[in-house]
Amino acid sequence: MKKISLVALLLVLVLSVNATDLVTTSTHVTWGTPLHIEKEKFAAAKAGQKIVITYTDAKEMDGGNNKGSVIEFKVMNDNFDHMAGTREALRLFDNGTLEQFLTASAVESLKTYGLEITGNDFTVTKVTLEDGKDMKSGISVWTGFFWADSWSAIELYKEGYAGVDWSKVKSLRIYSEANRTDYFVKLMSTWENDGVIVDNDGFTKNNEYAEVTLTDALRTKLAAAGHWMIQFNKESGAAFNVTDIVLVLQDQSTALDNATIETKTQKIIENGQIIIIKNGVRYNMLGAQL
Repeated sequence: MKKISLVALLLVLVLSVNATDLVTTSTHVTWGTPLHIEKEKFAAAKAGQKIVITYTDAKEMDGGNNKGSVIEFKVMNDNFDHMAGTREALRLFDNGTLEQFLTASAVESLKTYGLEITGNDFTVTKVTLEDGKDMKSGISVWTGFFWADSWSAIELYKEGYAGVDWSKVKSLRIYSEANRTDYFVKLMSTWENDGVIVDNDGFTKNNEYAEVTLTDALRTKLAAAGHWMIQFNKESGAAFNVTDIVLVLQDQSTALDNATIETKTQKIIENGQIIIIKNGVRYNMLGAQL
């Protein structure tokens, strides 16, 4: 008979307590048959938590090659917008699990509208809401884990930064676990030469993050971009995880950010927009003062 250590048993119990089942029945997901999860399921959700999807049979065949199945996360508002903090061209392969971490903006949308999971051909067998990670200070555009290897690119939907009051943003930081500065990073809106927003030389790097201080011209470009494409190359070092893309605010003490959005606030819906009232000051759900 196999023995289970007390530590292992406690770990299982802790993980069980901190996981909330959202879906426990199988659903074959296609573009025409998405999976819907009602907003009430997200009543206790917090920024930094993660949605974990267990799936099977993910494949899109191209000449016998498995290209993987596209998966998209949308909120069930009138436009079915992409959930803030989600990636374009996100794919599933064969059988496994996918973790989608939640930004503060994503949480507010889910609590108001609920979630749609859609894509081109895979079966979801379970969806849970689980503890995830601590959030960085500022407005989180994306958080999770992305493997930066040889010319890897993460593509982000515009909903991650839509509605930001850019006049209050001081800089953009890209956090990673590289623990070095001799890697390549470039931020673009398209693959064309005129789509480059910040080239590698525009970033200042330390062992924790790459940062660019914003000018008015950069603020305009970032806000107007239809999506962000951030390309990495490991150069001569090892591949590494990218963990957060954050907008650092001019005055963290007076602006609403990921750390404060979950404190006691009043939330209302006005003309279809989520308004957060804190200490008598009105903010949108991305933390920009109105």
